[in-house]
Amino acid sequence: MKLPSFLFKKESNFEKQIQPYAIFTPDRKSVRLASTQKIFQKRELKYISAGIQARVYKIENQNWVVKEGRWDLELNLFGGTKLPLPAQFAEKTMNLFSSSFLPTVNEILRQYKGYLKFLQYFGYFTSKEEYYHPNFDLIVNAQKNIRETLYIHKEALETYYGVKFNSNIDEILRSDVKYHNFVPKEYLLIGQGISKENERKTTFFIIQEFVEGQLLHDLDPKKLEPPIQRQLALMLYLILLMNYQIHIVPDTRPRYPILQINNWLTKTDNIIVNNQQIKFIDTRWFWDYNANPIKRGLIIPDMILNLTKTYINVLLNELD
Repeated sequence: MKLPSFLFKKESNFEKQIQPYAIFTPDRKSVRLASTQKIFQKRELKYISAGIQARVYKIENQNWVVKEGRWDLELNLFGGTKLPLPAQFAEKTMNLFSSSFLPTVNEILRQYKGYLKFLQYFGYFTSKEEYYHPNFDLIVNAQKNIRETLYIHKEALETYYGVKFNSNIDEILRSDVKYHNFVPKEYLLIGQGISKENERKTTFFIIQEFVEGQLLHDLDPKKLEPPIQRQLALMLYLILLMNYQIHIVPDTRPRYPILQINNWLTKTDNIIVNNQQIKFIDTRWFWDYNANPIKRGLIIPDMILNLTKTYINVLLNELD
């Protein structure tokens, strides 16, 4: 559906308003608190959902969602059942392992540092209108270097993971599919919370381009159209490559982590799909494979990687 032209003008004005406050580096000295109460007071925010770390809103009549970092924690069990978690106790426990749940400024910047690495692997930008960042050219050069050398790493990945890719991967890695951009345009702000639960505590706001579609959790990847299956296969290949090169695994947590513990990949709500493209919509949580056991996520990265190296061939076989 084509959006009315007046919406794009509003979005452009909105971007100009937030750009002076946006975070573009994990350097603490660069942080400028945004006037979040002023920015959002004249905009109607429609509540969409809440994850472990953020509440998500849609800005009415604009093509943006707002993710507000939560100071209250809860775990999504099943069928809408949620388990509240004592935030301060959970935080103290995580701090023992140099990790964190709560949206402190240090944690926000730590996650943004991981996001900049994620951006290099899963983003592919062709113009400054597509994505705004002061270091746009540096980011694009890194993206191009990764995408242009995908096929070169194929044999090394097969050896590293003990897997033989279906030959259909060759066509994907040598075609224009390899240039697909999996990352929506977004900005990061730090400012006072706007939800009553946050009680105006300082938190993050990820203002992300709205992507229409269905969550991967609700789809059968084997029944996707071939062009979308190719994009998904490329995404899985990039997950394997990112871990192989820098030992970081993007989170593909399922909707119900306890009940769906056997599938931390295709049952995720972190990826959205429509008839044209696939996008990562959760761009902040990563597992550091070389970190201490808690920060690493115990066996979670292994679960994701094992499923990834298996499922990529399931998809590639569907293309025969």
